[in-house]
Amino acid sequence: MTLKNGQTASLGWLEQADLAEVIEALNSVIREQKSLLILNEINDLEFEHQWFAEEIDLGMRYLVARVGGKVVGGASLTPLSGKRSHIAEYGIYVIDSHRDLGLGTLLTKAFVEIARKSRFEIIQLSVFSNNKRAMHIYGKCGFKKCGKLKNDVKFADGTYADRILMEQALPR
Repeated sequence: MTLKNGQTASLGWLEQADLAEVIEALNSVIREQKSLLILNEINDLEFEHQWFAEEIDLGMRYLVARVGGKVVGGASLTPLSGKRSHIAEYGIYVIDSHRDLGLGTLLTKAFVEIARKSRFEIIQLSVFSNNKRAMHIYGKCGFKKCGKLKNDVKFADGTYADRILMEQALPR
């Protein structure tokens, strides 16, 4: 896909060999402390290799976005279990320098289609209420607001954000 700045982006499935580079990109977003629930940077590569193997065995799908061969974002679809096995949870991140170029939309649309082909009935996600960019993308890709957790997130400066729950039903 050609991005709004003229660069070409590619998507590929996450492989064990990508983990160090993916963690580096993800850590840059964690350090911002703006859009993820994760507080601390990831620094245990051995643990992440174990996590990756276990999650893939449980059915997680994870796409890596690259521009110029460099990881600039990623997204995952994680199946729930038991009475919620018809649902998958969606998560995404894009590094600061590559936002507003169409990557979020590309990844989200790709996972809606992957979820549909995988026969999930619903995709769910949560987003901070102050993350207007992400909410715009999700709405554009067919997600609807379905709930709100008031003051669910507290930032280091003492301010709060609601966590907005969104979902998309995937008709069969």
